Order: sequence, then C-alpha cells, then structure tokens
Amino acid sequence: MRWMKENKGAKEAEIIVAVPNVWLRLPIVDLLFLMRKGYIHVKSLMELYERVEKKSGGILIIDIFAYKESCPDTIARLKTENPTLTIVPLLSRDELVYAHYLESIDACFIVEKEKADKMLLPALHQALQKQQMLLNEKEVNLMGKEDGNILRRNFGRRTFLKGTAAAAAMAGAVAASPGSTVLQALAAGDDAQTTSPEEQIFAGACPSCCEGGCSLNVHVRNGKIVKTSKRDFPDKKWNRICGKGLSHALRTYEERRLKYPMRRVGERGEGKWEQLSWDEAIQYICEKWKGYLSEYGGSSISYSFAGGNSTVCVNNYLKRLFNWMGGTFVFHMLDMAAVDAPGRAVGYGPWFFGNSLTDIMNSKYIFIWGTNPTSSYKQNWHFVQEAAENGAKVIVIDPNYTITASKADKFVPIRMSTDAALAMAMINIVVKEGLADKEFIAQNTVGPFLVKESDGLYLRQSDLGGAANAENNAIVVRGADGKVGLPSEIPNPVINGTFEINGIKVTTAYDLLLERTAEWTPEKASELCDIPVETIYELARMYAAGPTCLYASEGIDHMGNAAPAYAAMYALAMVTGQLAKHGAGVSGVQGLCLGSMFDCSSIIYPPGKVPGPTIPSLKLLDILNEGMYAGKPMAIKSLFVSTANILRAQAERKSWIEVFNKLDLVVVADQYMSDTAKHADIVLPVCGYFEYESVLTMFNPFAKMTEKAIDPLYESKPDLEIINLLGKGMGFGDEFVVTRDEFYTKLMDSDACKAVGISWEKLKQEKTMRYMSDDYVHGAAGVTSSGGAAFMTGAEVHAGSGTFPTPTGRAQFYQEAFKPYIDYGQKIDQKKESLPYWEPPIEAWPDKPLFSKYPLIFATERSRLKANTGYTHVQWLLEIMPEPFIKINPQDAAVRGIVQGDTVKIVNDRGYMVLKAFVTPAVRPGVVVANHGFEHDQFIDGDEADLTSRAINPAVPNNAYFDTLCEVKKM
Repeated sequence: MRWMKENKGAKEAEIIVAVPNVWLRLPIVDLLFLMRKGYIHVKSLMELYERVEKKSGGILIIDIFAYKESCPDTIARLKTENPTLTIVPLLSRDELVYAHYLESIDACFIVEKEKADKMLLPALHQALQKQQMLLNEKEVNLMGKEDGNILRRNFGRRTFLKGTAAAAAMAGAVAASPGSTVLQALAAGDDAQTTSPEEQIFAGACPSCCEGGCSLNVHVRNGKIVKTSKRDFPDKKWNRICGKGLSHALRTYEERRLKYPMRRVGERGEGKWEQLSWDEAIQYICEKWKGYLSEYGGSSISYSFAGGNSTVCVNNYLKRLFNWMGGTFVFHMLDMAAVDAPGRAVGYGPWFFGNSLTDIMNSKYIFIWGTNPTSSYKQNWHFVQEAAENGAKVIVIDPNYTITASKADKFVPIRMSTDAALAMAMINIVVKEGLADKEFIAQNTVGPFLVKESDGLYLRQSDLGGAANAENNAIVVRGADGKVGLPSEIPNPVINGTFEINGIKVTTAYDLLLERTAEWTPEKASELCDIPVETIYELARMYAAGPTCLYASEGIDHMGNAAPAYAAMYALAMVTGQLAKHGAGVSGVQGLCLGSMFDCSSIIYPPGKVPGPTIPSLKLLDILNEGMYAGKPMAIKSLFVSTANILRAQAERKSWIEVFNKLDLVVVADQYMSDTAKHADIVLPVCGYFEYESVLTMFNPFAKMTEKAIDPLYESKPDLEIINLLGKGMGFGDEFVVTRDEFYTKLMDSDACKAVGISWEKLKQEKTMRYMSDDYVHGAAGVTSSGGAAFMTGAEVHAGSGTFPTPTGRAQFYQEAFKPYIDYGQKIDQKKESLPYWEPPIEAWPDKPLFSKYPLIFATERSRLKANTGYTHVQWLLEIMPEPFIKINPQDAAVRGIVQGDTVKIVNDRGYMVLKAFVTPAVRPGVVVANHGFEHDQFIDGDEADLTSRAINPAVPNNAYFDTLCEVKKM
C-alpha cells in the first residue's frame, strides 16, 4: 500500500476488523481505505483469537457484543494472548453501561455506534498513536499512560483538522450502505431532517450469468445506490426480478471491491500488495508488454475473458487491443459441448439454436433434459408453467430429483452420462413404430444426402464428371427412379438405400444414422441408463407426437462424452420432425436470444493487423511446460484476465495456480478481489454495473440501456476506458481514444439495427427497445444466419418448409469432414464423430481405473441465489445460504456413517474439500452434489475446484466438471 511506502522507517500496526454486521463494517473499511490503511477481516471469535495469539501489538476494531461470549471474557482472553493489543470496541447506547469496565483496560478506545461517523476517525488516530508508543519502549516511558476514554476526551484543533476530510468522506460512506436506517441516520448527523431525501431512478439491466437480462430500476439517494427494483419491459410478460437482481446495491458497496490499482509485493496469492496510481500501473504493464513483443513476439501476450462486468460489446473492444498486438486469445472452453454440437446440428440463429422462448407456450410436450430451470433460469420458468396450464405435459430427465422435477408430469431419473444412449434408443423406437417424419427428413435434413463409402464425404456434381468448381461442388441426391441431381431437381429424394453411382458406392446419411442407432435397443439402453424399458417407449412416443420442445442446458455439457449426447438429442428432434415449427424445436438456455445486431467486425479486426492464435484454456499449462503449441514453438509470458474468475470457472484449480506461477505477468481487471485477482501481479479496479453507461442485448428480445446512476467508486474506471489507457500506453496513438458515445454509435450503425429502428441516441431516450420478434422459429423458411430484417423479425412457418443456418441449409445429424472448433494438432476419428454415439465418460464410470478407489461421482448444482461466483459474498443472500454443503444419498451416507450436518471431506487424487453434509434421497445413489458458487475462503478447508480434472475430449475441448470421481469421508 502507498501508506507503507510513505512510512518506510516506521512499523505499521496490523489492523483487525471483527464486525460481523456488513452494514456496520462497510463504513469502517471505507474509512480505512481513505486513510490508506490495510486491514484483516475476521469472521469469528475463534479466528480472532488465532490471529492475535503469540503476536505483539495491533489494533482491533470490534463489535464486542455481536458475539455470544461475554464482553469481559473476550477482553481478558485477547489481552492475555496479546498484552500490547490496542482495542477499539463499538458500543451502542444500550451497551454503554459497560464503558466503565472498558475504561479500566489499557489501550482501549470506546466508540459509540450512534456517533460513529464523528468518533471513529479520531479514535483510530488515538489508537495508532498508542500503538506507536507501545512499539517504542522509550516513547512509552517518556509519555506515560494515556486516558483511553474517548467518550470524555476533547480533541485538539490539529487532530480535528487532520481528520475532517476523512470524517466527511466516512459520513458519505456510511450513507452508501443501503437498507440500514440506523446507519443512514448516523450519516445524517445531529441535524437530520425527518423527511426522506429526494430519490432518483435510473434505468438498468441485470447482466448476471443466469442469462435473464432482467430490466431494473436503480434507486439513488444522495448520490448512493440504495436499492434496485423491477422495471417494466414494453412487453410485460418479460418482467421478472429475483433475489440476485434485488441485491445489486449490496454488490455495489461490497467490501471486496477493488478500490485502486495494486501490485503484488509478496508471494503469489499471499495477499500482500502495494497501491499504485493508474499512471504507474499502466506504465508498468505496457513496459512489460513492449519487452515481450520485442523479445518473443505478439503471441507471448495472451488474454482471456468470460463475461463478468464487461458487456459482450466491450469485450470485442478488448479483442481489438490484443489483435492490434497479435496477442494470443486463451479461449475459456466453458459450456462448449452445449454450443458446438447443437451449432453443427441446426446452426446459430438469433435465438441461439431454437425458437423464441415464448414459443414454449405452443408446445404439447416439453422435455426438460439435463437442466433445472426453476433454479438456474427461473426468470423464464413461467413460460413453462403457462404451457403446462394450457395442457402441455412436462417431462424431466435428470439424474437427481430437483425442484423442476417436482413440477413435472413425469420424472425420469437417468444414470449420469448416458443421455446419448437414451436418445438413440428413442430414435430406434420411433423408426420401428413408423413414427419418423419421413417428409421432414427428406426435405429439411441431410437424410437424403449420399455419403461416399471411400471417404465419408457427400456425393457432389464434381464426382459425376463436373468441373471441380463452386457450382459443381453442390451436393446431389437420388430419386426413387434412380435419377441423380440437385435437391431442387429431385423433389422427392429417397432417404434409405445403398447405391453405386458412376462406380462410387454411396449410402444415404439417414441409413448411416439408423445403422449407428440400431445397436441401441430399448433393452440395452434400459440397462445402461437405469430406466425401465416401458418408460423409454413412452418417452419416444410422446416426443414423436409433438409438438415437442426440447428444453436443454449445460448439465449434460459437463461430462466428457457430452457432445455426442447433444448430437443424439438433436438427431431425435430431426427424425421426429420436431423442428422448424411452432411449439417444436429447442428452447431454454439453448433458445436464448443472442442479440447479434451489432456490427463488431471492424472493431475486432483492425485493418492490416493479423490476429494472434487462439488456444484452448485447458492446454495453457502444457504450452508453458513444453514451449510448443500445435507443433510450433510458443512462449507465453503474460496473461490479461478481464472480469473472469478463472480459478473458479476452470477445472483443476491447482493447475491454474501452476499456470500463474509460470507466467511472468498476470494482470486482472475486475470489480472485486476474486480468487483469481488474489493470484495476479497487477489488479485494476473496474467500475460497477451502474457506474457508467452500457448496453445489454442478450437473453431476451430487448436492447436495454444501463444508465450511469452514480460516479465510479474509489479509483475504479469503466472497462472501455481501461482498454483505451492500455492502447495509449502501448503507443497506438489515435486508435484507442474512442468515447463510450462514439463506441456505441458505431456499434449500432448496422443494417440489423437500422431494420428495427435502433440507434444509440434513440436507445438513450427510450432506455429499452425491442429488436426481436416473439414469433421467431428456428429453421423458418427465408430466415438465415445473416443480419437484416428477416433475421431480426422472424417468420411464421409450417413444418417441412424450413431453411437452417447451416452450411447445407438443412438440419444435420451427419457431420461431413468433422473438424474440431479449436485445432491444436489433436487426432480425430472422423467416422466416429460424423454421427451420434455413446462412449463412457473420461473418468466417471465403473470401468475406469480410479473407480475402485473413488466410487462416487462428483457434480454441482446451480443455486437460485448465485450466478457462478458473482453473488457469493452478498450478505443478504448469505443469510439464506451461508455456506457450501454436499448432498449425499442416504444409502451412500449410511455406508460411511454420515448423518445430517456432519462435517465431511470430499477427496480424490487431485485435491479435497471439507464442508457439511446434507443427506437427501433427492440425489441419485452413487452421486454427490455440491451447491456451486462459493469461493475458496468459504469452504471449511480445501476447494471444490481442486477435485475437477482438466482432461478433455479432443473432438470438443471443454471443461468437463462433472466427469470427476471422489470419495466422501466423515471428519
């Protein structure tokens, strides 16, 4: 810290804050910030005793009556452990009867809570002076013992003037603590008026990773955010807000906020920092980067992001900065199986892979497969409820009995990682019972395309003697009369059969799918999936009857065999014709609005600049160890992390700590001191959501303006401005001086925005504008993946007339010439990846070597109160869910002697975590489930992320968090 540098000759006393109440603690830590004082926050008396034990000196600020132990006993133990400890106890008026006792204690400076705004600052000055005396025996002998009764002391003019500015700032900090009428009264002082201050309301939007995009009112009094509330959309059926959205005021003033740039001065992760000015921080970073560029080239400077505070748009501006340098993009590999396989199958549209969310209400059957939207996506759950009220049947397929399962008409407790087998067995039944939609297969899928036996590629005109050019590269099909031609020339192509055409042996893609699924009889799938045969028949018949909506998400994604599972589920939708019509297709998180109406290309790709390589995040450690990537030398020296908590979001946390230790420079720009920021070399404070103007377009069909409601807190800066500073520091001149107005004006100067009448100026006036129709149906005729009015407004369609945004224009259950989305030199089995298949997961399966040692599968669940780790330290939400716990089935618990509430250790060869056990039959035997979203310091010991593995499926590199074996031991 800067105060450390200014007092090099003096030893600073450690300041400990033992104040459990967040509202009382906030103004205290803000005052310490203004005084440039570091502090340690302890959460319990036991932690406090351990902190002061066998130490000399220090200042303790303590809410002495917030603990069960008696005041005299607490003071006596503290003084026994540390006789030279200076104590600043906080007492309410009712507790001042103990003042006489405390006055008798040496080095004790009492502060009355109701006058804390006036008394705390001078008390701290007195405590600091006392510590200096205690640390210097000569001064103690000379100056003698002071009277510690701050309630009766008159302060001199010099002491008063020294603290006036900070005291005034503290009063503002106290007022910034929303929800506490006591502290707001304290902040108002003795002359407080009885009327409430005037309240301003600003437009906002919730950018949480729960993918709701809810509209918010941001309430401000006296320049402080005091609460958030639901704001109406133009179409009120989208109105929603949850506990997370209501807690943004607390997040704004959370004590973990990064207040100023800092540089690590101790060991990585040790928590020792020195404060820097912005100029010092930018200069330090850019000098390092310039050195790497000169010695190792642009690829040595890497960057990564995954959302957080920055909008998608501003992340594109970050890409521009690193593309200017030729930097390496460390691709986060989050949820990629859930993105890659569906994208190959049906293509990316304005609602991702599906119809608009409201189209769920047109469904007769809703298959909620591998997700728990009542907790994970509750802002959209009401669409499912309304469909159910209209007569739709809700089927939930999930290993565990969730809240969503409790609302279902049918719950199917599938065995983890066997989803592909179930989907293929359902295809088998559909075909054998004549329930396949052959017209849809022929007209809308790759079913009639002819696949060459020799190389697995489609038969094209060039194979029949045409020149090998773009026109003759067109795929051909066969009619029942043997005629071969373009699909437009063969209106009713065959979808079954093996033929020899011009000496080339070919088979229809549909027949290849049936060959692949034939082995998955209902009986075989029943044994593997642990589902009754009759249930599989029932599921297949319901799905085919339709209209059926597949509501899927990322639960399946977190296994190593996830990609072929999604491929099988989408193939089921194609074979049954449950696509490209109202009530059918895909919804849920895989039917989220992408909001791709902005023109980002010119921002991302500077003219004349060649972007650096893209590498999968879980390969970064290998690159650092080997100095090679995809067969070529690579030296990565620096990583810039933008509003992403890598140590929580990536598998195998310890491997990432090793990554950080091998890098020369790690820079984290974030709003909070996250687990990742704690391991950085430089941290840069980013503004909160409501401290600058921004736009949120994803997750629902509205562009939402977030106004600047308050000035940036402390020394934080908006994300775009930080990128400008870095660009300028690198010497890129006028390329990084854009203002927010200029940035958003340029983004919205696109055909897609113009088609729906959106501009930056108009959005600033109206705050919320619709840019997508609720009528959109994925695969609609005339709707493509390009921009423009058709893309934005959607269309009414009938089954059998769809055009999909894929390379073939059709739904694709066959993948020709499969290529991984990131090629790092891995070998791919083309034949296997061309069609859906089932294979065991990477680790979590009985046949795997570790199963005998670790017989339980470890998984996590999303909480209604969290969006990854974004809300993990919000006090209101912690009152409801204060700590992580592990769910375990009674059978598994009994074998291990575990009962409700026991402290247990979850362990495997990579790591462990210690937490409380929650015994419940809702969890499938053989599986344990932790409530996700806590950070390292919130576990009793160990860490959830230490258990997971960075092993990946090379075809679709992805974080497979649930592909993890473990054992549970009673502590």
